[in-house]
Amino acid sequence: GSNLNHRSVDVDTMATRSMTQANLSRSVSGGLVGLNNLGNTCFMASALQCLSNIPALTQFFISDAYVNEINEKNPIGNRGDLARAYGDLMKQMWCGNSSTVAPRHFKSVLGRCAPQFSGYLQQDSQELMAFLLDGLHEDLNRITNKPYINQEDAPENTADSVAAQ
Repeated sequence: GSNLNHRSVDVDTMATRSMTQANLSRSVSGGLVGLNNLGNTCFMASALQCLSNIPALTQFFISDAYVNEINEKNPIGNRGDLARAYGDLMKQMWCGNSSTVAPRHFKSVLGRCAPQFSGYLQQDSQELMAFLLDGLHEDLNRITNKPYINQEDAPENTADSVAAQ
């Protein structure tokens, strides 16, 4: 009984993944696009290429599904600016007619949202990816009114309190 249900979920998941990949590969450039290096920004290009090749994520952005999810009022987000810039870049990479893209607009928005990435020096690709994923998460966060939690009411998760239990 339960194995049959588990199998049907796997088939559905595989079918969805296959359809998403087919939709992406039908685009004009199919994502086979290089990103121009702007100074020493190969760290950024490598992170963007990795994220770009996650079919469900890229489909979410190039289909504009993300637009209705933008949370401009999240106090720890970027008013949707980072999500919009990333969405625009994904469209250039997957739906454009060029073999290369210069991610100048994305780089500019990234620098405004995270000053540590504003220059043209080499940075850590993993740090960029962590910031970008968190920034997209906050720009698209569905919780519009985050309740304030008083420190006195917050559960204690310190090592001392866990060890004492």
